[in-house]
Amino acid sequence: MSPSKSKPSEIAAEAKRRWLPYIWSNFVKTATTSYLYPESAAIKISPDRRSHQRIRVAVLEGDPVNHALGWYQTATQDPAHRNCKRIPVVNTANEKRAGGDWESGLMAPEECFARRSNLVQALTMPWNAQIGREETFYPIPQRGGIYSPEVFVFRSGPEEDYATFAAGEIVSLPVISVAPVRRPKLDESQTRYSFTQEQELMKEKMRTVLRLASYCGHRNLVVGAFGLGPHFRNPTEQVAMMWKDLLFKDAEFQGAFTDVAFVIESIITLTPPKGDSDFEIFRNVFDPTTIFPIRQPDRRPGQY
Repeated sequence: MSPSKSKPSEIAAEAKRRWLPYIWSNFVKTATTSYLYPESAAIKISPDRRSHQRIRVAVLEGDPVNHALGWYQTATQDPAHRNCKRIPVVNTANEKRAGGDWESGLMAPEECFARRSNLVQALTMPWNAQIGREETFYPIPQRGGIYSPEVFVFRSGPEEDYATFAAGEIVSLPVISVAPVRRPKLDESQTRYSFTQEQELMKEKMRTVLRLASYCGHRNLVVGAFGLGPHFRNPTEQVAMMWKDLLFKDAEFQGAFTDVAFVIESIITLTPPKGDSDFEIFRNVFDPTTIFPIRQPDRRPGQY
């Protein structure tokens, strides 16, 4: 008989009891582990951070944290990219508390991430209380976000039963925490926003993600199921189209990024009984032939 899987609540309890103190004692180098940007509209992308290289977008299935870590490791093996910056991942944040309900059994994106890393520790900086410095970033402002330069990952994800890493395998990555719109009102088809205000707010939150990434010096980015799945329920196709508009049409972000990967994790998103999955919808929206249509050569009448 194979051993039973640990409960998410047990994984969280062990992380809180054992791993977070260990990470703080052995890996955290500064007491300031996160920075709040309360109003992203105040952030301006510097002209010297723009390039004329055309952005590349990939849509992949899998774990966004694993992809960001693996992408960086692969890049640094190339001598031409030895000085590559670590690749940030977007945290689909709970707007009220760091990690959301990570100590329960909830299988939402932030909760799963928090059980395998010191994300909650980095976002709340609890050690500051020891020196009489109270600082809280919650609730996260509607048009704001939090940037954490180093979040340390010490476990695999839930699909691998949160297997722990050896001490020498613990790695870090930057994290951008933004709270997406939660459960907006949808039309009868359940595929479109009912209210323009909620759609525009969601798009502004996406802008916040991109502004923070660029302002903090990143040209590459990994985005997971931001605002998707049963816990947030934003309409997948409209979300994908908004990302596409921001990355390819919005002048604010032209030349700001080199590569963006949308990594959709099946354990997090809904699996529809019929119709396309979130991954398939994103793959269709970002099909290169729709973004860069092939121009047909002009033909004279009678030519074939």
